[in-house]
Amino acid sequence: MEIIRRNTEYSIRALVHLALNPGREVTAAEIAEAQEIPLVYLQKILQKLTRGGFVGAQRGAHGGFYLAKDPEDINLLEVIELMQGKLAINKCFLGKDGCNRAPKCVLKNNWLQLEQRIAGFLSQITLLDLVEQVREGGLPGGGE
Repeated sequence: MEIIRRNTEYSIRALVHLALNPGREVTAAEIAEAQEIPLVYLQKILQKLTRGGFVGAQRGAHGGFYLAKDPEDINLLEVIELMQGKLAINKCFLGKDGCNRAPKCVLKNNWLQLEQRIAGFLSQITLLDLVEQVREGGLPGGGE
């Protein structure tokens, strides 16, 4: 079972790359090459990150992408939910399945606690934390 999908990992790597290059626009091609992400795939991710307000774009010959927020104001939960949708350990927490067993479900409270712990953990990790790890040598180039 995959919890963090590839497009989400790529989006985090792209955000780290942008955060490591403050004050300048970075091309999608530069990010793709540095982070070993297929360019066409990355362009779609950058569009979504732009629509989500994490990334800004400057058009033109000298254009590129830049962080639209400070790295300390971006947490992993926000990025994951933008890319994958609301965090939910079980589909019943999305309120879409109309489960009639919910009032007597013995697992519901456990799943809810797990979901809350994961969300809390992810919301405490900021983009700045990841950037600092890269700078300290913990994550070469922001990759795996």
